[in-house]
Amino acid sequence: MSILKRYASLATAALALSAVALTGPASADTARTPAAFDKQARAAGLSRDDADALQAKVDRYLARQDGRQVSANEIALADGAKLTVTVPGERYVRDLSTPTASRAAAQWECDYTYLCMFRQTLGMGDRLALYHCQDYALRDWTGDGSYYNNQTPGTRAVFKNQNRNVIHTTLGAPFSVASYDWTPVWFVRPC
Repeated sequence: MSILKRYASLATAALALSAVALTGPASADTARTPAAFDKQARAAGLSRDDADALQAKVDRYLARQDGRQVSANEIALADGAKLTVTVPGERYVRDLSTPTASRAAAQWECDYTYLCMFRQTLGMGDRLALYHCQDYALRDWTGDGSYYNNQTPGTRAVFKNQNRNVIHTTLGAPFSVASYDWTPVWFVRPC
């Protein structure tokens, strides 16, 4: 794990603990409930039908993945990854958990220090964001997609087959590939 990732993880944990200590338990308004996610989606400008379709998409992922929904379109997976799904009718993911969620989504959106994998080519479609230096098992992540290695400069990710043999090593970050076949990839190690 790079030194930046180690310190970022410690800082994030400390901030989370201090936030809980200062604010106490979540109130009913900030609880992570289906009603709160629906309210969040509606505040981002989604119609009732689009909000329902988005929730159905999130529910399908949750049925196949071990994780929990943390916003209208984001799932925190048990292995530490973040899965963000696209809003119905949109090509790129966007953050619906912030007040600026109604802004236009950007191509190749990927937080610094993450390896982002997209379901479709050119940074489109649902996004899986990996951070920790570990092997992540892919579930139902096949076909032509893309990736953006936005980790610390020079960091390389490795893609492995079902036997955990390395089949591809990315170029050092920052680096993106507009089209990549995920079918032979069973595990990804972002560092």
